Amino acid sequence: MKGKSVAPQVLPEIPAIVLAAGKGTRMAAPEPKAAVQVGGRPMVVRVVSAMREGGASRVIVVVGHRADDVRAALGQHVDYVVQEEQLGTGHAVRCAEPLLAGFSGTVLVGYADIPLLRRHDIARLIADHLASGASATMLTAMFDHPGSLGRIVRAPDRRVLAIVEARDATPEQLAIREINVGVYAFQSPLLFELLAQIKNDNMQRQYYLTDTIGLLASRGERVGAVAIEVAHAGMGVDTAEDLARAQQLWALERGLS
Repeated sequence: MKGKSVAPQVLPEIPAIVLAAGKGTRMAAPEPKAAVQVGGRPMVVRVVSAMREGGASRVIVVVGHRADDVRAALGQHVDYVVQEEQLGTGHAVRCAEPLLAGFSGTVLVGYADIPLLRRHDIARLIADHLASGASATMLTAMFDHPGSLGRIVRAPDRRVLAIVEARDATPEQLAIREINVGVYAFQSPLLFELLAQIKNDNMQRQYYLTDTIGLLASRGERVGAVAIEVAHAGMGVDTAEDLARAQQLWALERGLS
């Protein structure tokens, strides 16, 4: 008697929002930040590929600064929405809300400047989020010198309480080594309900996507965190020095140096 065949796991529809509207002024590159290449491919292309290969069924890219150049770098296999004013990452995600009208389920959100992001970590993020029933789940990494990266603030029982941007952190919070990678799984429409509540009372006067985590924790909602397998895969590229480091790491991973 033949054994029963096992049907492959079918993921639900999981759209992804990729934030690619930033200017990247600290990088001083001739291209818009999202279009800067690492290993011969624009950073935004690498992030979109990781999202798709990790389980995203659809990708919405939020463009702004030199939007046409970002579109040219990425092509027409994604949906686009324009952030007319640079009012922060929270505002950028809200710009995508009309394209997800009526959708209920898991939504991925990620920044376009994480060129070493791996599909395996996206797949693990999705799996953990779906299994846990959390309202939000994020990717984190442990860095010895976190610098300007957002810190993960936890309670004594290890519950995630908030993400604090380095520029707004206390000295004690700056000593935290666990950082926010900038990739999340949220429940929708809850995500957009939270984004309508966040304030811009911070040093940059911007609406931070990260503030949604603190809102969820304050309401007693479950917030999950998944550590990426290789810490440097979560590094963001914000300066020329970051870009050089990302190029070096990409080459080392492929035995090219």
